[in-house]
Amino acid sequence: MIKIDPARPLVLTAEEHVLLGELAEIMGQIEHMLIESLAHVDLAASADLKALPGLGPQASRWADALSWRVTDQALAAHIKSVGAELLQFAEDRNDFIHATYTGDYCVGYAQPGYQATSATRHRTGRSRSTDELEAIRNRAATLSWSVDRVIEAV
Repeated sequence: MIKIDPARPLVLTAEEHVLLGELAEIMGQIEHMLIESLAHVDLAASADLKALPGLGPQASRWADALSWRVTDQALAAHIKSVGAELLQFAEDRNDFIHATYTGDYCVGYAQPGYQATSATRHRTGRSRSTDELEAIRNRAATLSWSVDRVIEAV
């Protein structure tokens, strides 16, 4: 197969592309976990979850639907907490998924030609350094464990 280059050059490093790809895959796993876990207790809520646009709305609906089905108040509170964390994380993730990447030339920073990279989100205009990408990816992995533990507890 022939690899076709995009109209404009890519600015992320190979390592950053890997991190971004892993982030997307982990997020897909989490969304699947949320939908499947609800299917065991409420098929209609699980179907609703599938129709929602993205992790933020899905996390809120999942936490609401699951938390009131458990009798243990501490577990219900934990489910709500994980849902809230997923909701916040979805915003952080979107800063990198829905972004344009640009090189930021730093004159006299570390060495001539040193290049940092920023992600600028389309909707908000918020800019973040790609130095945060590894932490965001690792946060996604940690959240996947939190969701998995909730599923096991229910």
